[in-house]
Amino acid sequence: MSDTISRGLDLLAAGLRPYLAERVSAKRFDARIISDIERGDAQFLLVFMWDRWNDLFRDDLSFVERSLISELRDFRNRWAHQNHLTEQDTYRVLDDVERLLNAVNSNQTWRASELRRESLNRLWQAEVGRDGRNRAFRIVSPYLLCLSSAAAMSVAFFQFFLTPWNGILSILVLLGMIRLGWHQSLRESVSLAGPKECSRCGKIIYTIECPYCNPRELLAASDTGFARSLPAARTSNPSVFADSDAWRRSSTEPRTSAN
Repeated sequence: MSDTISRGLDLLAAGLRPYLAERVSAKRFDARIISDIERGDAQFLLVFMWDRWNDLFRDDLSFVERSLISELRDFRNRWAHQNHLTEQDTYRVLDDVERLLNAVNSNQTWRASELRRESLNRLWQAEVGRDGRNRAFRIVSPYLLCLSSAAAMSVAFFQFFLTPWNGILSILVLLGMIRLGWHQSLRESVSLAGPKECSRCGKIIYTIECPYCNPRELLAASDTGFARSLPAARTSNPSVFADSDAWRRSSTEPRTSAN
């Protein structure tokens, strides 16, 4: 865990050095400051950004990044003094590192993203657990259930149907149940309960389909469901729609003067 934080801080330092050197050069500071930045570690760079915020970074970064700097300084001090850091703290550190590197457009962002995903996986396993035997049982159990159902239906076919229809029906039912078991086991092995990370955009989602990758499809589906519910709503409560229709007609009709 400490090694993961150390790697994250090293990536942070490597990603911040070019950005800080560019900002210092643009403001024409002393060349010795650039030399110190090129040799500085994560703690030095974070303190430098905090102390020179109004001079160098206030117009380029927001107060969100300033809060990230403060939090990273606190976690770095706790890590340097060998205080106990949980996996949640490790994930928080790596997430802050990734956010800060992304804010400065660093080329080390993708490396920080990989570390954060590794920490997220460990955090998920620690909180929820992933027993291999239970996972194997979830995959095999649909086959067992479907095959037992196919066997029971085959016995009924042989009992009440004549040859060769009983054999044909039994084979068809067996093939259908095998296909059903395969789909069920595939769903059990892929979709897990709880939050997960989208494989395409990397964001945390709580549904099967990613709402960030397919926003138009989900919006179209929701609009279709709303449109289908309108006839039922009109049937269950016609007075509301009657009043709205009457108001619509009255608003579109030309008004005549009382005189």
